[in-house]
Amino acid sequence: MKRLKPVSALLLGISLMVVSACGNQTAGNNAGSSANGQQAPAASGPTTIKVGLVCGGMTPLLTQIGINDGSFEKAGLKIEKTCFNAGADAVQALVGGSIDINLGSYEHVLRQQKNGLDVKVYGEIFNGVGYALVVKKDAPYQKLADLKKTTLAVTKVGSLSDTGLRAGLEKEGVSAEKDVQIINGGSGATMLAAVESGKAAGGMVSEPTTAQMLASGNYRVLYDPPFDYAGIVVMAKSEWVNKNKEAMKTFLKVNKDINDRTQKDPQSAVEPMLKEFDKIPKDVLLTAIKNQLPKVPADLKITKSAADMVVSTQLELGAISKEIPFDNTVDLTLLP
Repeated sequence: MKRLKPVSALLLGISLMVVSACGNQTAGNNAGSSANGQQAPAASGPTTIKVGLVCGGMTPLLTQIGINDGSFEKAGLKIEKTCFNAGADAVQALVGGSIDINLGSYEHVLRQQKNGLDVKVYGEIFNGVGYALVVKKDAPYQKLADLKKTTLAVTKVGSLSDTGLRAGLEKEGVSAEKDVQIINGGSGATMLAAVESGKAAGGMVSEPTTAQMLASGNYRVLYDPPFDYAGIVVMAKSEWVNKNKEAMKTFLKVNKDINDRTQKDPQSAVEPMLKEFDKIPKDVLLTAIKNQLPKVPADLKITKSAADMVVSTQLELGAISKEIPFDNTVDLTLLP
């Protein structure tokens, strides 16, 4: 009987393997086998999406929350975030294929379409310029027209902060070329230093720096661009989207879900956003979040009015020579 034990054990092992194989075949069929009975490939884990954005501000709020609180992972997406210093750099990475999705201004979509590249908008997560002109609290200026013969700072000449400031100046009859001097002020501490030292009468600042400066009691907002402006859109090359429609749908849905819950409970975004801005006090960060939320479209749809405002600024700057049809640049069919 002792000699039979190894044989019995072997037969038992083979039987277990057969049962296991049958079970796996059933799971494979349930997951989606082909019509001829061949088993479909097993799931290979989360889908990776390489996302680019200009870090240091809060205009990509929804996506920042999703990356930091695990929402994308729960939905089966692995987000690889790449930070850029300027939107133009991020777009070059998108065109070159080193990122899949870029979160940036609609102006970059227009410029790529002008160059014959099929980059499109698939959603919008911030409708506005995202920068406000901050001056010292005791400064004599009460409106933009008072800023003639002063120096004003933007993050970088030609950037979105510059565009927003020039649009406001023009509306008030102030020539950005003749009546004021516009300089590069950077962001964060460098912009603060430019205004504090008097090098600039005011600076275009984004959240949460705006809330932080106002909380000090030493500064105030002189001008916050009030117009619709497609400031942060979800852009990608059509070629990539056509191959990854489900991934893009999921990406957009997660952003929409985050917006729905954050609009109801802004406090819930504080902890995730502390991972982006760990030097900002929680109460100031909550204020900044509340300031951002009204400019997030409820349905994540870019409006024609927001797009048209960008088109007009790009025509004035000479970045594009003629209007590019809205339908050529926007595809909202993948939104939830």
